[in-house]
Amino acid sequence: MQIEALPFVNWIFWTALSSGTLLVVGVTEVVGGTTRGYRLFMAWLLAVFAAVLVVSDLNLPLGVEAASTADLRRLLVIGFAAGCIAYLAASIADRPRSWLAVATAVVGLLALVVLAAAGGSESTPLFASQLVLGALALGAVNAAMLLGHWYLVTPKLSPAPLRRMMWLLGGVLVVQGLVFGVALAAVGGGALDGGLAWLAWLRLGAGILLPIVVTALALLASRAASLQASTGLLYIGLALVMAGSIAGWSITYLSGVPV
Repeated sequence: MQIEALPFVNWIFWTALSSGTLLVVGVTEVVGGTTRGYRLFMAWLLAVFAAVLVVSDLNLPLGVEAASTADLRRLLVIGFAAGCIAYLAASIADRPRSWLAVATAVVGLLALVVLAAAGGSESTPLFASQLVLGALALGAVNAAMLLGHWYLVTPKLSPAPLRRMMWLLGGVLVVQGLVFGVALAAVGGGALDGGLAWLAWLRLGAGILLPIVVTALALLASRAASLQASTGLLYIGLALVMAGSIAGWSITYLSGVPV
């Protein structure tokens, strides 16, 4: 039954990536500092992510514990996708949309919490926390990595938005590490030994600790006139956060430990 729930890891990935990215983009737009071209590109990208998410949701298996909240989850997914399309339309028309992005992102995060409430872990609050934190980490590193490319064509663009995203990423990763420790202490450390040990260490090392180091280096590199080094480091950070997140969600469904 636990293995049958693993297709939900794919669903979690697309929900976390899209909702986290939309939230970071929306909040950044509220604060200011990015270009219209970047925001429009992100709106198109998020519409594609939302379409993939809807297809993923429609193909999830039934009859497993993780599907017990399917009706509410699907309603939230449809609402999230509709919000992404509305955000794209508002971006094309250059209408006010930042709070629409934030509200839509919250709907996506709620879908993650609803999935956590369906079961599959030893602690629903810890699982929900890791899902939301994973969304914030993926969103921050993805939005920052893509924003880095805009400095190649707009060299006078302020580095402040990029730095804020990186500070958010670093803070979220630190909190993830703390929740990882709480999960092991509260639920049990069985995930760190046995057949799943390599996956747990991948989650901790490659998914949390190494990205913290990479983020710190990217922040230091952002002091230079060119932000190419920061962007390159964020590519590495994105790959590490993705790998670690997928490992953590897989461990949760295989062992019940929400790391």
